[in-house]
Amino acid sequence: MKAAAAFVGVASALEAQPSFQEWAAQYGFNGADNEMEVKYNANVEHMAELEAAHPDATFGVNMFSGMTYDEFAAQMLGAQPAGDTDLPLMDIVEEPRALVGDVDWQVTPVKNQGSCGSCWAFGTLGQVEAAHKQATGATVNLAEQQLVDCSTQNNGCSGGRPDWALTYLSGKSIYTTASYAYTAKDGSCKSGTASGVTVSGYNRVSKSDSALASALNQGAVTVLVYADSAFQSYKSGILSAPTTCNLNHAVLATGYGSNFWKIKNSWGTGWGEAGYIRFSRVTSGCGSYGMFYDYPTTAKGVNAAVEV
Repeated sequence: MKAAAAFVGVASALEAQPSFQEWAAQYGFNGADNEMEVKYNANVEHMAELEAAHPDATFGVNMFSGMTYDEFAAQMLGAQPAGDTDLPLMDIVEEPRALVGDVDWQVTPVKNQGSCGSCWAFGTLGQVEAAHKQATGATVNLAEQQLVDCSTQNNGCSGGRPDWALTYLSGKSIYTTASYAYTAKDGSCKSGTASGVTVSGYNRVSKSDSALASALNQGAVTVLVYADSAFQSYKSGILSAPTTCNLNHAVLATGYGSNFWKIKNSWGTGWGEAGYIRFSRVTSGCGSYGMFYDYPTTAKGVNAAVEV
């Protein structure tokens, strides 16, 4: 009976998704690529397992459906956790405060990192942009490419860390994207037009559910997570987050409900819930998708005097 049920689940998942040729036409891939078709069908079949593991979420094909998970991870996931001996620029740990109800910060628009492991840059500047917007009401578009090219502690499209990115930004002019366009590839450091936004440092948030919720009462927070195959095919709803002590992806926590975290990603608005993902709050071990394995960070001293 179990085997029969599993077969029905796979058949249902296959029927619910477009054919490989339909998908390829929609996303601009070669519909005659037999090797990619095998990968696509394997991902569609895997959705039945994902649906069983995450009953409150839905899954579907997207721009990543022609890749194996390993290919997807190599291209899109480049965050690195901090080492135990690495010191933050400003070692200020947020203590739990009295919490309000649900939090949902209206931050800047979702961006797309493209085929580059620069999530660490997007997770970092998304938080700075959010802090500026919160303080002034103005939306500023800051140059992730500046971090990819100029933050030499990090490795550009091969990965990096938000705390190192914030250390690089401290006291420097942060350029506008209009003057320093994003290319989704490594380049040489150059100058751009100063946005008028600066940071003086950053805080580290304690590794706990209550501390992160407390920090989110004040504004958005950069976090590191382990993005597994559920992320690759996520469409909507709340994932049943595993607790893991592995990390590979930097994102921006923008809010929470009683049973979930809300996360802004950098894979464009065609992925997930218009570029966002929600997953359950797990307080044990390293937390939901490893959120508490490393310290979440918040930009300190964001200069919002100049609106751009």
